[in-house]
Amino acid sequence: MKRAIAFLSLAFASPALAAPVAIGFAPPTGQDLLYRIEQHRPVDGRDSLFSAERTLRFEKAGDGYILLVTLRSLDSDAPGTGADAYRAALSPLIGVAHRFRLDAHGRIVGLDNLDEVRAVMEKALNAMVAGAPDDSPRHRTARNVLTLLDGLTPEGRLALLSGEVQPLLLFVDSEVDDARPRGVRTMAGPPLGRAVAVEGNSTVTGHEGNRLTLHEELQGEGAHVAMRYAVSTRTGLVDEQERSLTLGTQTLTEKRSLTLAGK
Repeated sequence: MKRAIAFLSLAFASPALAAPVAIGFAPPTGQDLLYRIEQHRPVDGRDSLFSAERTLRFEKAGDGYILLVTLRSLDSDAPGTGADAYRAALSPLIGVAHRFRLDAHGRIVGLDNLDEVRAVMEKALNAMVAGAPDDSPRHRTARNVLTLLDGLTPEGRLALLSGEVQPLLLFVDSEVDDARPRGVRTMAGPPLGRAVAVEGNSTVTGHEGNRLTLHEELQGEGAHVAMRYAVSTRTGLVDEQERSLTLGTQTLTEKRSLTLAGK
């Protein structure tokens, strides 16, 4: 779901200086893309890495697209239970293709094989529950994910399963003004943690050819978020994203990149 964005008026800005930049939606079709996420966050007082790689492929389908997403690998150097819980939550999805349906405006409107994906996940999670000790991170995480899946509506399951893909589509089929900052309101929080409302400004800091660079500075209750996006105005996709999230005394950093597979 796209964030609600309220455009701000600057008291001394002249409308004649505004330079709106249109961001389209024309993703590359028939090509395998590599989507890599690297996240650093503290676990047991130590900075820990959590990484995941997915392959993506867009195919034209009527007025919209099919987006095939497959988790290929994940890893973590977190100590103790941190890595075990991460692997338990995501490993059931390794090798499972997700067929997301997108409309012409880049909105994810469905998962064509939702029942298949859910069945594969539940089979793997139930096997973890049966095979892992009751007090182990794998057992607890598997039970929690099963409970979460069971309690969600179909719309909620779609939002959960598409959550890592949505950041690629934040700016598709939209318009930004490279002469004025804009106001942003959204929610921010750690994985599986409590999200808090944050708001602030987004500013275009670079525009070269089809490439836009945007920076955001957002504040909320005990929270500070700094974001950098590199966006293609042609494809509409976020090719690079960097995030720093500070909650209280702890900071999470994250990098996302989208490249052609094999490069």
